[in-house]
Amino acid sequence: MSNQNQGEGDKVSANRYNNDVRDFIKGGKVDAAARSAANFVETQPLAAARAEREGKNGPKSWLSRTIENVRRVIGRT
Repeated sequence: MSNQNQGEGDKVSANRYNNDVRDFIKGGKVDAAARSAANFVETQPLAAARAEREGKNGPKSWLSRTIENVRRVIGRT
């Protein structure tokens, strides 16, 4: 399926994602992932809050992530 316009939305990627989610659930991985997430929030609340904020802000470009990392490093020196 090379260079085919799929219309509004990417159906191939959506189907792949849906299949991966089904496999994750059928594989019995949900409880372990939930326990891991709860442990992360309890043991590293600041990192968890930052991760949540970043997730709510949506994806960033490579350039904006690089600039953010450079500013973080410069701020530490």
